Amino acid sequence: MPSLFSWIGSHVFDLISAAGIIAGLAFTTASFREDIRSRRLSNLVRLTEQHRDIWEESQNNPKLARIRDPHADLYTKPVTQEETQFVMLLMFHLHCWYRAIQEGEVSVLEGLELDIQNFFHRPIPRHVWSERRAFFDSDFRHFIDGVLKK
Repeated sequence: MPSLFSWIGSHVFDLISAAGIIAGLAFTTASFREDIRSRRLSNLVRLTEQHRDIWEESQNNPKLARIRDPHADLYTKPVTQEETQFVMLLMFHLHCWYRAIQEGEVSVLEGLELDIQNFFHRPIPRHVWSERRAFFDSDFRHFIDGVLKK
């Protein structure tokens, strides 16, 4: 036992240094985890704000009212450029959500697939998707097409 105390006595500085390093690593790990949580929440808030702003635009612009119409007749009144641009904006926004979910930056929303189905089964969004789906990467196209087949 005296040799243990002797060894500790001659290595006190090494033991304190090792304890400091371990404590520093533990603190860094805790800070990193907190930063990840904070970043995820911030991303969710930003995406939600963008979602609100996009839909607020459609509510305030009467030229975009047909986008929500489940009975819009595209034969008598074809999709306008403004409607196409708005639907593309929504699709790019949805693509951001998809990528954020894939990267673990936000959690999957429980109603996301139902929301996608409801939106893309309307005539104008369905038409724009069929014409413009090539603008998106294949993973996203497969995701949307898979949701629409359910």
